[in-house]
Amino acid sequence: MKRKKVLITLLLLLLWSLFSFPAYRYPAESNLRRKANYLARIVSTPESESTELAALGNAEWSLFSMSYAAYAFTNMAQLDSSFRPEAAQYTRLAIGRMLTGTIAQAFRNPESAAAADSVTSVLYLGHLNLMLGCHRLLDSASPYRALHDSLSATLCRRLAAAPNHCLESYTGGVWVPDNTVALASLQLHSDLTGSPYRAFCRQWVAYARQHLTDSATGLLLSKPRTRFHAAEEPRGSHLGWSISFLYRFAPAFAAEQYRLYQQHFSTNFGVIRLYRERKGSYETSEGDVDSGPLILGYSIPANAFAFGNAVALRDWRNAQRLRRVIRFGSREHENPVELHYGVRFVDLPVSPLAEALLLNAETMTPWQNFSSSLSARK
Repeated sequence: MKRKKVLITLLLLLLWSLFSFPAYRYPAESNLRRKANYLARIVSTPESESTELAALGNAEWSLFSMSYAAYAFTNMAQLDSSFRPEAAQYTRLAIGRMLTGTIAQAFRNPESAAAADSVTSVLYLGHLNLMLGCHRLLDSASPYRALHDSLSATLCRRLAAAPNHCLESYTGGVWVPDNTVALASLQLHSDLTGSPYRAFCRQWVAYARQHLTDSATGLLLSKPRTRFHAAEEPRGSHLGWSISFLYRFAPAFAAEQYRLYQQHFSTNFGVIRLYRERKGSYETSEGDVDSGPLILGYSIPANAFAFGNAVALRDWRNAQRLRRVIRFGSREHENPVELHYGVRFVDLPVSPLAEALLLNAETMTPWQNFSSSLSARK
């Protein structure tokens, strides 16, 4: 009996080792192409005919479907240069959806007399500007160059003058994660044009270390203190989001935040690692619009964004642990041309948003200027 127990223990240890040791690898090119085909169809379909976007139910989720699809296309073009023309085409279509229709209307201020100020939301402007930068990266002759220049100048000016160096996403609502998107867009503009905005990005990081982090954990706040609301503690879904964009303009700060996020919010089970929405919380509830349902404090967005963080920062073993969690909670919908995912166990209409977020996460990679890389080879 004793020998049997020893053998069982050794077998369990062997299985644990086999499952916990393998490192993450980017998905096969054929699968990436089928996922891109699904998102390409979404961005190409006229708004009036897009049943998937309509099922999401709000303009913000439609915005994220467009923006994260563009980031995923850009990642894929970096991993496979032959995909670059398609990535540029699909990103241009996504930008077109951002500039017209219900997405733009939802963020336009009807009370503004000045056209330049008809949209003030950093959530909208930050993602739009980063998408413009992505298209310029993919196509040096992008027709959006002038808009990219002017919007970058506007964002930098407004951020520099704003309290907490953070702009509103909605009237009275300021979120740090939304501002990291705008900052990533300024860094990309500098990388593409040599503009001075990268200096402000460095200044923002120095300010954030002192004024926008939680004193107990060193992690970025979800909301800074404003005259409209109190500061809000770090949250898993917001931290993972912020780290993904910090990676684009402050990689050392991103790595630091990732380490602290892992330390204070996650539990390593060897085969998998799970991330909580709030530090030390074991709540099981419906959660809120950002966290989604909570199970013992763990949330789907916290783990999904942590997966993208791990891929970006080359923490391959942790990326694989998180990929297992995502596979367990999702189911594939595929045909010979397209591949996307649904949520296992419950019926949640989250595609194409979930697919765009996941494709971006699983392909996270540095964005290298194609023109610069070509010049360097000559």
